[in-house]
Amino acid sequence: MPQVGDKSAIDQFEDTELWLVVAQSSELDIPRPVIPVTLRGQRLVLFRDDDGKLGLIGRNCPHRGADLCYGRLEDNGLRCPFHGWHFDRNGQCVEQPAEPADSLMYQQIKVPMIPVVERDGIVMAYIGEGDPFASGPKEGEK
Repeated sequence: MPQVGDKSAIDQFEDTELWLVVAQSSELDIPRPVIPVTLRGQRLVLFRDDDGKLGLIGRNCPHRGADLCYGRLEDNGLRCPFHGWHFDRNGQCVEQPAEPADSLMYQQIKVPMIPVVERDGIVMAYIGEGDPFASGPKEGEK
């Protein structure tokens, strides 16, 4: 059974040092597929959105630092439990409920995002620079 940080499941990748196992797919087979992940000291949240795609984003909302692990999983992202800021799987803020309707401030707000793929029952995160899929499977490939 793969463990976090185990590289055995990604031996076929060109550069195995850049891909780390962060979870087993089965950990996300729950009614609310949201789990906390710590990767190299960085607090993150892994989730599966409405389309079945994975997101691995910074765990704390940049507004007041609320833990997005407790946010609502909706509309292909996570909504902050404190003020309702909504983040997609790429870490981009896509909505700020308290802002005026014509405000575009949300477009400037993003939490960290780490690319992930799901393969052979595990979820792997890319920790390198540049194009993450140059040394591994295409995004969404299982």
